[in-house]
Amino acid sequence: MNAKQLYEFLHEISETGIDLSKVTLNYRYDDDSDVEIITSVDEDLFDPETNNILTSIIFKTISDD
Repeated sequence: MNAKQLYEFLHEISETGIDLSKVTLNYRYDDDSDVEIITSVDEDLFDPETNNILTSIIFKTISDD
């Protein structure tokens, strides 16, 4: 998945009347794993040539550990 695909999915469901500000983002490694709530998103990697072009983002979760 890339950022544009995520954007298009979110845009599509918002067009059906869903208020995205009320939708929690969760993550699961697979169907049998526990749910982790995504608490933030951040820039991750940049291109190796110029280090100016964003090539990935990360979703973060704050652990209580």
